Amino acid sequence: MSMKIHSSLATLLLLFVVLQLAACARTPPARFYTLSSLSLDQSTHRNAAADRSRQVIAIGPVAMAKYLEHPAITTRSGATTLKRSELDRWGGPLGDEITRVLVENVAALVSAEGALVLPWLETSDADYRLQLHITRFDGPLEGPVTFNAAWMIFAGKRNKLASSGDISIDEPVEAPDYAAFSEAMSRALVELSHRVAAEIDAVHGAADTPVAAQDRP
Repeated sequence: MSMKIHSSLATLLLLFVVLQLAACARTPPARFYTLSSLSLDQSTHRNAAADRSRQVIAIGPVAMAKYLEHPAITTRSGATTLKRSELDRWGGPLGDEITRVLVENVAALVSAEGALVLPWLETSDADYRLQLHITRFDGPLEGPVTFNAAWMIFAGKRNKLASSGDISIDEPVEAPDYAAFSEAMSRALVELSHRVAAEIDAVHGAADTPVAAQDRP
């Protein structure tokens, strides 16, 4: 009797292992995505030699709504409901991806020749610093992607607030899949980059404009 019980348990255990292996074999591998910066025909590439007088622009910190801080790509299925695809994931933290793309885009868009654009570090000095707070960056898988954020531009080592604003972008998605969704998110960041690069140019231009004689104290 005991041998029969042991035999039955061994059979059940073997069946369980086989079923688990079969389930694992059917699970497709995860897909990983990144955000892309401006394409070659959208940007102006400049190479500059080392120069202590180069304009330094820092990007950061970039803060996001906490629900976006997840490795799985987040889409929206309703006004208050979200969906996460465990098989479609970001190749790195989304906040780091956004910062990287903004650094590359702004470097290509600002008018200052040879401007150095880099992620902000607390110990770094910069001529200008862009700070961003993203309240929404999602949408239905079929689109559109909605991007809502507020931004501030600080000038000089004293971090004086030079400009601020908010922006809302709705970017169509070309196909109902995660590759097209991440591409739409990248295009939304291109629009944001154009806006903040223009603001940085405006702030820099105002700082360089000499004060008219009648405006001097």
